[in-house]
Amino acid sequence: MKPTYFDLTVHDIGKARSFFEQVLGWRFEKFPMPYEYYRIQAGPETEPGIDGGIGAVKDAPIASGNPLTQITVPVPNLDAVLSKVKASGGQIVESKIPIPGIGWYATCAEPGGLRFGVIEADPHAK
Repeated sequence: MKPTYFDLTVHDIGKARSFFEQVLGWRFEKFPMPYEYYRIQAGPETEPGIDGGIGAVKDAPIASGNPLTQITVPVPNLDAVLSKVKASGGQIVESKIPIPGIGWYATCAEPGGLRFGVIEADPHAK
């Protein structure tokens, strides 16, 4: 399963947006969340790579006050993957939550603590 999304968690969204717009040409679109969050178009659809999102450290308790980059991997069955994470010595850092209109998401960590996201597509998630 290949990563399909990245999340940037930063101290100052405005400065980070401006930086990435100027340096990499990324485009940002406000995404409806209960906090400030933007989807990132990291390049043209025809170009290889993945798009992502950006939010603030203050809105991401799992960031522990630090900037971070996290990838997300799509999975066909989130509950099955979460069981495998636990059985393989990993941990569930952020339990399964709905992302309305997108799917079900959880943050996990491998046994050494490296975090990653997993998402199951479900346009009916609420």
